[in-house]
Amino acid sequence: MNTLVEKLIATGITIGGGIIGTKIVEFAWRKITGHDAPKDLDDTEANMWSAITFATISAGISAIIRVSSKRGANSAVKAIQSRSKSKAGTAEV
Repeated sequence: MNTLVEKLIATGITIGGGIIGTKIVEFAWRKITGHDAPKDLDDTEANMWSAITFATISAGISAIIRVSSKRGANSAVKAIQSRSKSKAGTAEV
């Protein structure tokens, strides 16, 4: 497998993880604060500190997802390569 396949797998995992991570952070924010997550910059209800806090938490979760997805993609590619190598080594007579 080449690096293009690894990049495609990592991108797919990152996008899926990002969507799930965003939903989890928004849900947790709503449960903890009782307010929706600050999204609109012109929203007068969201004060600066809540917006900064939410952005920091979201960025941290995003970084964790990005690193985890890259490691997961590398592991998946290695597993696929090892299976294909072991199948290539056995031939039926």
